[in-house]
Amino acid sequence: MPNFAVWTVVKILDERTDLQKVELSDNSVAYILKNIIGRVREGDAVVVNTLAVDLDLGTGGQHVVHWILGSEGSQEQHSGRIIKARYLSEQCEVDPVLSSRTDLAGARVLFCVLHSHVAAIAASVRLPNVAYLMTDQSALPMALSDLVAELRDAGLLGITATAGQAFGGEVEAVNVPSGVAALLDKGYSQIVIAGGPGHVGTNSTLGFSALDIASHAATLSALGADVALCVRASETDPRPRHNGVSHHVQTILRATATPLNVPIPVGEPSDWILELGHRPHQTKPLDVSGSVDKLPSVLESMGRPLSEDAVSCAYIGSAAHWLIGEA
Repeated sequence: MPNFAVWTVVKILDERTDLQKVELSDNSVAYILKNIIGRVREGDAVVVNTLAVDLDLGTGGQHVVHWILGSEGSQEQHSGRIIKARYLSEQCEVDPVLSSRTDLAGARVLFCVLHSHVAAIAASVRLPNVAYLMTDQSALPMALSDLVAELRDAGLLGITATAGQAFGGEVEAVNVPSGVAALLDKGYSQIVIAGGPGHVGTNSTLGFSALDIASHAATLSALGADVALCVRASETDPRPRHNGVSHHVQTILRATATPLNVPIPVGEPSDWILELGHRPHQTKPLDVSGSVDKLPSVLESMGRPLSEDAVSCAYIGSAAHWLIGEA
């Protein structure tokens, strides 16, 4: 069950539209979802959920301000018609963008296993008309993603969407297919789909967040979208299951009955893709390493600088090349 403490806000560290980061009186750091509880000020006493720090989590390992003592909460008026984060005390209303489309023909969709790969794709493509649709397989509030904020500030993402229980995108969608349909209606046909920060892995074959990709990818393919999977690979990851091509990718492909496109660098083996019933696309990778080094902050993948992993960058670069339609 959650653990709570009461501390005082001593300093506002960062603030953007939907999120604040603050220093507390115990010298710890916490974040505030402004559209849920309102805006805090220095000197406010706050009730803090400490569970993530107590569990020593990596991604997401910060305190969460649950309530501002003496506050009536956010006074913002909402006109939404559905609830996200349903049945939690933090549930909020949103107004979903609806489409009359019955198929997704014309959509070019790239699925990524890790949230950090979204930034690598956007940085290497460097086009303002790429959309990012965040699923609810990891973090639910898009406001938590520092990467998305940076990409938007740099003009590297054209629009954002959140699907399922995830919330905070410019487009709110009931599910992934309706999110893709809404993005198509808005003129965005090149779409990257991934969870937010906080990917969960359990050192087991099926126990990882991104396995949801299998069902999403099959559904989008059946509805007429052109779908590909960005290969997660590494030459620096010390864990055998993620060194070389990650078992996550192979498990997702094994679980996806509809054939998917799998971009890989020219010259890399493709037999494993064919054996799993999918379509390898050999392409010349875009420059991921040089591109992510130009981002304001160091892009890391599972705690290591992505630019230092040549194998990872090569596979991501091939996926980026596929996304812009030149594969």
